[in-house]
Amino acid sequence: MKQDTTQATLFELVYDRTATLPVEIEVNTYSTELITEDNFQKMLLKRTYDLIKTLENKWRKAVDNIQKSQKRQKEKHNNQLPDKPVKFKIGDKVLLHRTKAEKQWSGKFDPK
Repeated sequence: MKQDTTQATLFELVYDRTATLPVEIEVNTYSTELITEDNFQKMLLKRTYDLIKTLENKWRKAVDNIQKSQKRQKEKHNNQLPDKPVKFKIGDKVLLHRTKAEKQWSGKFDPK
């Protein structure tokens, strides 16, 4: 399943191909071709050059997609902020949030 941010699967970003399922082994594809001693070096070099050429482009595209997604998230967050920052004066009542008191596993909490 493709990630929303990178527009690619993690497997594709690492191996530059889609994952081969056991059911697909019956179909002769690039990844399941019969490898012999004669063509091993040739196939290894071909695969290495293919990875060098295509993976870098996929990584750049993934980085661009991540940056676009982060920009959208930042804009969405900034649009939710109030126009004017809230300014407190001495003596104003505010809500105090104590996270230590809410943790059940923290044991007894004695305010100081």
